[in-house]
Amino acid sequence: MWAINIYSSLTLSMSSKISEHFEVFREFNMSEHETFYFSSVHLNNIPEEESLRASYRAKALLQMLNGILLLTGDLTLDYDLNNIAYIERDENGYHGDWRRKSVYTGNRGMEYEELQDPFQADPAQLKKYTGKAIPEDDPKRRNYIVDFFDCAYKADLVKEVLTLFSLSKIDTLFILINTSKIIETIEHDLGLNVREEIKEELLKALSEPFVQSYNYFKNSKFFHYSNTRIGSGIYARHGADKKTYKGTPPSFSDIDANIRVLIYEWINFKLMNEKGYRYPSVEIESTIEPMKDEDYDFLDI
Repeated sequence: MWAINIYSSLTLSMSSKISEHFEVFREFNMSEHETFYFSSVHLNNIPEEESLRASYRAKALLQMLNGILLLTGDLTLDYDLNNIAYIERDENGYHGDWRRKSVYTGNRGMEYEELQDPFQADPAQLKKYTGKAIPEDDPKRRNYIVDFFDCAYKADLVKEVLTLFSLSKIDTLFILINTSKIIETIEHDLGLNVREEIKEELLKALSEPFVQSYNYFKNSKFFHYSNTRIGSGIYARHGADKKTYKGTPPSFSDIDANIRVLIYEWINFKLMNEKGYRYPSVEIESTIEPMKDEDYDFLDI
């Protein structure tokens, strides 16, 4: 099995076999210092000599996992792609012989392949975690992180949206580009059109928080702002052109809060259709510092 070092205040709470797709576990050294690792059944078919491929696939899986975590807060799992290990492991889960693999080279083509499809496990290898005599339909067994990750495994669009969202949080430059792509992907999946009203039948199935966030993007001239260089400058998702922009720039903190709600409630909608339950809506407390007036000095409005 492959394992990669992770660092976060979340690691202890996640260190249990709650998902068939990933595992967070800890090891103690001779000084009783604990170190946490991320592993996944989707890494198991990568030979020991292909550490670079293992690191790229682990990165793709962790980006999705971080995308889920970021929907409800600002804590993520940090990781070191240059510090990955191949571990001999027996049926009882004993972590035996560890062989550290340092990765210092890169391969864009390989990274492209793994980002496109990191879910490589044989479906027969996916074994659902059953807990201790807890019925599968018992709410106590449910965990939104596990269910959302499983949704990403089953639906390419969810996988893409979570990846785009996590990348937009890594670099602010991507916030408008990736947010636009996310909205368009969700619209495509639900059969929506930002220029039209939501159909009554679909409106009944979608949550009120989803509708409110979707209407924010419809009514705030978000797309005009994000598509226009004169509006959003270097953040624009298109190059320089002659289009004009008149209006007040939308708040970056409002964009961030509403896209989180939109993604969270969209996946909840899909989860309800598949499994018959959803998770409560959440109020997101962001620690991101709001954009200041001077950040918009480049605008010509």
